[in-house]
Amino acid sequence: MTVSLPEGRTAKGRTLGWRHGPLTAADPLAAWQGLLAARGLAESDPFFSPRLADLPDPFAMQDMEKAATRIARALTDGEAIHIFGDFDADGVNGTAILVEALRAAGAEVSFSIPHRADDGHGIGVESVRKVVAESACRMGLSVDTGTTCFDACEEATRLGFDLIISDHHLPEATLPAAFALLNPARADCGFAERRLCGTGVAFFLLMAVWKKLDDQGERPAYDLRILLDRVAVATVADVMDLIGVNRVLVAHGLQRLNTAPSVGMAALMQVARVNKAVTAETIGFHLAPRINAAGRMQHGEAAMRLLSTADALEASALAEELDVSNKERRKVEAEVFKQAEEKLADTSVLAVFDERWHAGVVGLAAGRLARKHGKPAAVGFITPDGDIRLSLRGMKGYHIGELLNACSHHLDGFGGHAGAGGGSIKSGQWEGFVTAFAQAVRDQSQHAADHSIQAIDGVLEAGAMHVGLAERLSRFEPFGRANPPCLWLLKDMQIAERRNLKGNVVRLKLTDGQRWLDGIIFGAGPLNGSIEQGMTVSLIGQLQKDDYRGGHAIQFIIEDVLSH
Repeated sequence: MTVSLPEGRTAKGRTLGWRHGPLTAADPLAAWQGLLAARGLAESDPFFSPRLADLPDPFAMQDMEKAATRIARALTDGEAIHIFGDFDADGVNGTAILVEALRAAGAEVSFSIPHRADDGHGIGVESVRKVVAESACRMGLSVDTGTTCFDACEEATRLGFDLIISDHHLPEATLPAAFALLNPARADCGFAERRLCGTGVAFFLLMAVWKKLDDQGERPAYDLRILLDRVAVATVADVMDLIGVNRVLVAHGLQRLNTAPSVGMAALMQVARVNKAVTAETIGFHLAPRINAAGRMQHGEAAMRLLSTADALEASALAEELDVSNKERRKVEAEVFKQAEEKLADTSVLAVFDERWHAGVVGLAAGRLARKHGKPAAVGFITPDGDIRLSLRGMKGYHIGELLNACSHHLDGFGGHAGAGGGSIKSGQWEGFVTAFAQAVRDQSQHAADHSIQAIDGVLEAGAMHVGLAERLSRFEPFGRANPPCLWLLKDMQIAERRNLKGNVVRLKLTDGQRWLDGIIFGAGPLNGSIEQGMTVSLIGQLQKDDYRGGHAIQFIIEDVLSH
């Protein structure tokens, strides 16, 4: 049996559409079987049992053989190694896992994290010169950066410094002259379907190095699975697709976060008041923002030290520091977003900068603009040298890395992947950039998704609302990009009771006249006028077990409302 979807717009201004095709169910089993068929899955599909044994061979990545052989030789010969990191959650987690693992293998390892406002993304020529001049180090690795750092790679070659780039950002047409370049986004690579974040690339590099050392009879006692909590956090924080290889990494990383997190992650969870099972959503809303806050508001090195320390007291102090930074970040971000909206009132092109804006929050403001308007946004600040430095964010169907490539003749250094990126505007090139950016957005919009449509998996009748279905639906976790939560429509539900809780949370008692169901809304502001007691409404949301009440209790997590 199929049904048509209700017409009209939801409280959030969307119209309803099918995610895979018409599906309606009156009982739990029919809902589950219909969902499996719609997503092309079976009960026994490996999707539901992600295994580390199914990870691809790291040596299938272009340049991995060369990179792993060089690092293994450095470890065997006692060479010092320098890590060039980045200041966001992906960069600092990647730096942390490389530093921790290579030190455990006996290496002398140093690292550097650039300052967001003063240095920007990437490896600077002076950074390479400094490492060579101040130490005996003759080799280095990057993580989450370096693919477009042509000058730094050339300088490293000139100085006899073997620089291995491990990154995931979109390359330009030509590649830098690095000793080795590990990047699944390379045209001649495509490892793991180009879905890895920078930390994911670094993890596969370590797997390859450990294999090399094992072949030599020198495998370190250190278990690389210890690092998966940080790999998972980086993958979710950088909004990677949570399917394929990333699903395996994140699923096992979440297991470790819930059973044996690193000292730093445990301290961060404590300060974030995470007191229930950690999910990908927990990472996105509670852990990643605090990690990112270090690089946004002060310096990313504080986050890097938290993620690599084995000292519980140091971890506690650093976690508190990140929590304070995150509170400051929220205030500053809200003000920048408000000012950006005012400056963009008379234009449809979401490109704007201001000398007052804080370097650490322009990317967040760009993200909020993109979500509100359904298309990419570029928000910038002024560097101490007077340059305009931009952060770009996009929406599903757009590719920020390709947008930046389309505007490259107006940029003095840039980098990006599908969802985010950044760059600096050449002197006198702002107007030219805005024109090129607007054209690039228009070109991509022809193939972008319609963000005014809310896709749902199916229509559930009240009889399908059962704990057995909720348990089955949880098998799709971890949820995230490319693996969204299952969204259902409940039609013609009467709101029998409404209770307002702290933190803009609302609890509802719902009935179809025969059965009763608990509903809950987090961030109820936009829906307030549509959820008054006595109303009959159609609800869009997720069916979940109610862990707070336990037992066979279930609840409907309401995301949008269609009033009658």
